[in-house]
Formats: sequence, C-alpha cells, structure tokens
Amino acid sequence: MMKKMIFACAALSLLAACQSSPKKTESQNTENAFVVLNDNDVTQKKDVKLSELTEDFRIIRMDNRDEALFQFGGAYFSDNYICIKQRRAQAPLKLFDKTGKFLCDVGSVGQGPGEYTSIYDALIDEKNGNIYVAPFAWNPRILKYGFDGKFKGEITLKGNINKGKLYLQPDGTLSMVHLCFQDLDGTFTGANIQPNDTSRTQYVFHKSVASNFRDAGGMNVGFNNEIWSYRNTDTFSFQTTFNDTVYHYDAANNQMTPRFLYAMNPEVRKTGWFIVNELPHHFAIIVVAGEKSRKVLMDKKTGEAYEATFINDFMGNMGAGINFEDGYYFSCAEPMELQEWIEETLASGDCPKDEVEKLTKLKDSLHENDNNILMIAKLKK
Repeated sequence: MMKKMIFACAALSLLAACQSSPKKTESQNTENAFVVLNDNDVTQKKDVKLSELTEDFRIIRMDNRDEALFQFGGAYFSDNYICIKQRRAQAPLKLFDKTGKFLCDVGSVGQGPGEYTSIYDALIDEKNGNIYVAPFAWNPRILKYGFDGKFKGEITLKGNINKGKLYLQPDGTLSMVHLCFQDLDGTFTGANIQPNDTSRTQYVFHKSVASNFRDAGGMNVGFNNEIWSYRNTDTFSFQTTFNDTVYHYDAANNQMTPRFLYAMNPEVRKTGWFIVNELPHHFAIIVVAGEKSRKVLMDKKTGEAYEATFINDFMGNMGAGINFEDGYYFSCAEPMELQEWIEETLASGDCPKDEVEKLTKLKDSLHENDNNILMIAKLKK
C-alpha cells in the first residue's frame, strides 16, 4: 500500500533509494531561458526531503458526514478551500474548507443546464468567489459555480474544449489550453477569456501543441493523449503526451513559447512516457518506462539534475510522490491505507525516535469507516 503514496496520481514509477551528490548537467541555463535536459545525463541519485521543497505541512481529517464521503481522484486548492475530484467519472466535485469541513457539492451530474457528466479540470478563484469546471470533452463550455455550489453561468468558446486545463492570470483573465484536433477542424490550442466580457476572448493556435483525432490508419486515438498542467508557478505551464516540451502560455502576448524539453532516451521513449510538473524552483519529472521508471528533479537555477527519491520527513521519513497542484504538495489516503503506511514507516528503521510516538497515536486514532485523510504542504516560493 505504501507504493500508492510514492507514486503520482497520473503514473506509477519505482525508484532506487540511493543517495549521492547531484550531477550538474549540460543543460544549465538562466532561470527564464529554454532548458534542455538529456535523460542520459541524469546519472546521480539523491534523497529529497519534502521539507526542502515545502512548508506548513498539515494532516486534514476530511469531514465524516455521509454527504462528505468520497473516493479520491484529485484535488484543487486555494488559500482557504479544497475541491475534491472523485475517482468515478460521474460524481460531483466536492468543496471543503481548509480544515476539511464539507461545504457542498459543486453543481451536479447530468446533461441539463449547469450540469456535467465528467470533469477534466477545476479551478478555485477565491478572490471572486468562483469555481470553474472544464468538462472532459466535446463541449465548448466552461462552467462557473459559486462557493454555495450553485450554478452561476457558463463561458462558451467558439469550438469544443477537449481535456481543457485552466489557469487564472493575476489580472483576472481566465486562460485555457486543450487538445486541439486539427483533422476535426480545431482552430485554437488555447484561449484568454475575460470572465465578465467573453466578447473579448482571444484565441491562439500553436501547431506544435495541436494533434489529430485519427491516426494514419483512421483509428480514433485523440483521447489516448493527455494534457498536463498543475498551476504551481506564476506562469501557465503545460505539456502534452505527444510533445516532449513544456510550454508557457504567455497571456499578455497571447502566445505559447517552449520552456523545457526532456530529451528521453529514444529506445526508452518507444514504449515509455513522462510527465513534467513545473515547480517554483525545479522541474519534477516522472518517467514511466517499466524497469527504467524513475523520478527526476532539476534545479532551475543551478542546472543540477538527479534521480530523486522523495521522503516525507514531516511523517517520519515516509515515502512521498510528486503530487503537486495549485502550489501545494498533497497525498490522500483512506484510513486503513494510511495505517499501513505508518506501520511500514515505523518498521523501516528510518523513522526518527521523536516521531514514533506521534505516528503511533495517529495510527491508533484511525477508523475504517472514516473519510479520507488529506496531507498537504505549501510549496516554497
């Protein structure tokens, strides 16, 4: 069960737990330049403590009322609120406050006005009291709800949004990127939206991040691809499975520019893939390639890159994954699952003595029928 915690939600990857000093790769650049990291250059290994990247670690026991229970599928954060996406596709988004108190379901599942059948992304705009929801696909609308869960309206774009990812700019502009299928007459890879005046919406098309719904043989493969964006930096950073490059969507100039390329070994790339999560001071990469799976961390300032084993030193050196969203690290577990993780941590011999009593008390307080436990920490700026 510990493995579930070590892996990110989108991928499972195994790592060796060997520590040495990181290697400075040839990809050293300034913090704002285009960066290339060659997979073959990452030869050193290092343990990375969660406290090196984050602060203000908290254990949140989610509300136990029946209406608050959920099967965890993802989380979205603001300073004072948490939205939980459920594992089941046709299940409502749930809104909690930062203490874990259940507030409401956000909208409802269905095909009527203001309803959705599945969610690909959600964004909490705490300043303006809005929660935006991007449905999975074949839908031109972004839905808007209040913090009471009630439908407030929708933003309709000029074409369907497929696996759309959202980002709120400092000036209140809502930006969106998605899978644009050129063979289905897709005309935009992204959009900048003024929520209070959608007539001013700006569209952008960048061919490198556009794809096709059908392959050369006519098979429908478009939704085999994913688009990843985690909102952990001050810029709209995103990546697709069919492109080895992380892009920034520059809202001010309405253009997409390459920021980071992970040059995966061509032989490994044939059957493997990777996810890049851009953090304030690092690029975190999950490589999914069977026995060659690993996690890589690259320091933006120094260019140092190494295979990383992440350790939650807030929890007795428990295993940790690259789960970062909206400026927060997170890990979610069912009570008995967390109990097993704690038991393994206590038995590992790596748990500091002053942490044993705290973890033991937590373990003994867990009850099978309780709601999930969410562990979060804020990324250091």
